[in-house]
Amino acid sequence: MTRLVLIALVAAAGVWRRADAYYLPGVAPKEFAQGEKVELKVNKLTSTRTHLPYDYYSQKFCKPVDGIKMAAENLGEFLTGDRIENSPYELKMLTDEYCKLLCQVTLGTREAASLRRMVNEEYHHNWIIDNLPAASVIDNDQYITTSYSRGFPIG
Repeated sequence: MTRLVLIALVAAAGVWRRADAYYLPGVAPKEFAQGEKVELKVNKLTSTRTHLPYDYYSQKFCKPVDGIKMAAENLGEFLTGDRIENSPYELKMLTDEYCKLLCQVTLGTREAASLRRMVNEEYHHNWIIDNLPAASVIDNDQYITTSYSRGFPIG
């Protein structure tokens, strides 16, 4: 009986196709050269206080010169309610830049009140940089370990 099982295993191993590599969208590693552009996309604005997400460009943030374009890559992003769009930000690998003007916006009374409300309700920007979510460090003296929050606060 054991000889029959051994023969079956050898036969199965002979027809089993070996997979040498795999690829999942957004998972394949990419190496950047110094000065190469790193893609920065924006997602919805979220708050742990209200649980009501807003479209990123519902506020008067700087918009891309060539217009806003959807950048969702898979069905999962759509099903979770993500609204991933392009952004006007230009990041370059291993290149420091300070105080570079992106655009100027003027807020009316209504727009300023809306932005103030979002700051008070602790809304966060949700950016995606090279297919990784941006995060901020949570300052907490209670815990020894470092904690992170997805996105970073508006304001």
